[in-house]
Amino acid sequence: MIFKAVQIRRCLFYLVIVLNNIKQKYINSAVLLLAASVIVKIISAVYKIPLTSFIGATGRGYFNTAYNLYMPLHAVIMGAFPVALTHLISKYREKNDSQKIYKLKKGAAILFFAVGVLGTALMLIAAAPYANAVSSLKSVPAICAMAPAVFFSAAAALNRSFAEGHMNMVPTSVGQIIEAAFKMIFGLLFSKYVMTALYSAYLDTGMVLGTQCANEQQALSCIYPFTSAAAIGGAAVGALLCWVYCSAYVRVKYSSLYPPVKGSALPEIKEILSFSLPIILSTLIQSLSSFLDNASIQYCLSLCDRNMLTEAYHQCLTISNTAKSDTVTYIYGLFSSANDLKMLFPGFTMALGVAAVPALTAAYESGRRVYLSSLINSIFKYTSLIAFAGGFYLSLNAQPLLEILYGGSNYDIVIGCLSLVKLYGFTMIFFCLSGAVVFSVQAIGCASKSIPSFIVAAVIRVSLNFILVSNARFNIYGAAVSDIAAYAVILVFNMRIISKYAGVKYGFVKMMLKPLLCAGAAYVLTLCTYNGLFDFQNEFAVFVALSIIYAVILTFLIIVSKTVEFSELKILQHCK
Repeated sequence: MIFKAVQIRRCLFYLVIVLNNIKQKYINSAVLLLAASVIVKIISAVYKIPLTSFIGATGRGYFNTAYNLYMPLHAVIMGAFPVALTHLISKYREKNDSQKIYKLKKGAAILFFAVGVLGTALMLIAAAPYANAVSSLKSVPAICAMAPAVFFSAAAALNRSFAEGHMNMVPTSVGQIIEAAFKMIFGLLFSKYVMTALYSAYLDTGMVLGTQCANEQQALSCIYPFTSAAAIGGAAVGALLCWVYCSAYVRVKYSSLYPPVKGSALPEIKEILSFSLPIILSTLIQSLSSFLDNASIQYCLSLCDRNMLTEAYHQCLTISNTAKSDTVTYIYGLFSSANDLKMLFPGFTMALGVAAVPALTAAYESGRRVYLSSLINSIFKYTSLIAFAGGFYLSLNAQPLLEILYGGSNYDIVIGCLSLVKLYGFTMIFFCLSGAVVFSVQAIGCASKSIPSFIVAAVIRVSLNFILVSNARFNIYGAAVSDIAAYAVILVFNMRIISKYAGVKYGFVKMMLKPLLCAGAAYVLTLCTYNGLFDFQNEFAVFVALSIIYAVILTFLIIVSKTVEFSELKILQHCK
């Protein structure tokens, strides 16, 4: 009996070591992805400033119309098949089945290629009908320029997800940086060249690509669709170079571990599809919800009383010299510019969700429900902390941040986006935490159970858009309300799924209440401190002062309240 007890204790000891190793790998992966996300967001911010000066808010409207059609395809490519492949690679690595892993990669290559080709074709076929449906026919060049990025993204996703199945986030992290950097470089080069060439042609001949323009306003209206397309061409180049890097990395690092195996990969294709189908369905519904949301926003804006809409944005339209015919596209461009800042922190927290998939899968498959609860609570706590701290910071610095980004070249965007950015900052938790929750649901194999939440959210979004956005008094602010309501439904519904089917128990005080109180108190105390001690006139000085004060107060509150404990920080120091 004593011998058996020793054996049992030894087994438990090794099991704890294995589980702790999984947790450390997860934290290491998450830190790497978060670092990459920060770099990508910085590149994106730097990219948007000169880009917007070239294409204006109207050009941003065309730019985002193309992305709106692209995103459902991109969601399947990046969020369905990759999750399935990552899960299966992780599963068979636990079984040391190298032959199965080789065949999975072989089968996945066929699937990702087919999806890439089909997605590119769909973009080209749907370009004109979609642009016509949302009353933005000038978006067609941008949509066509976006099409090749579908194929390149699919090819890169194959290699990224294969590495993620080994808890290796290097290709994903570095690939994101490469894609963002070269999207910026080539996007700016292409758009600047096109803008310079077409504007010079207008000055010389009074025409833009054969169209006679009576004044500069008409000329810019003709030029913006092509500068937007040129900018998106840079995104296609970035996706291509990301694919080249990820493919080379995976080939060098893993080809020797998985020697070729004869035989058909058809069973593996079926296995990937079988696991992917519920994820594809839920991802499609979720992405189609976003697609219908954005499409309905554009359509409902076109239903608004044009005079009331013009009056509401009179100052912005005057500053930007926007043609009256482009008013709806311009206002949608303002909405898109505000969304750039809204998506800043969800981009960071999505890294936690991506890194969580293999760790959560391993914990769930091992049957350790207590450990799984601990891991999920930890993931959600740090997601909430980033969401509340980042969101309140965004609201606090909305004015100086917009001034820094757009004050010198497009002051109309500062005026048009300020209130919307503040609103998004205070509601950031819904956008950040819902993403982490959905990834967690997929990791435990319950993706199909998320589908009803996405359907309900889609109905809410589109319904509220038709009720609110079509009313000129609410316009794009109605879109923000529908967005918040939809994400709240997805968040609550999917948290319930995890609790019910994985037996996870939430510690809401540590997970959400403490981060909320810390961020809220830091927000109020920062305003009181700044207003009592400083009165800078320069926006950059205001931004720096608010940032430093907020960071110091928030850090102090987080430590004192033990929202982040030193024992957790020590784990990070030992990650290798």
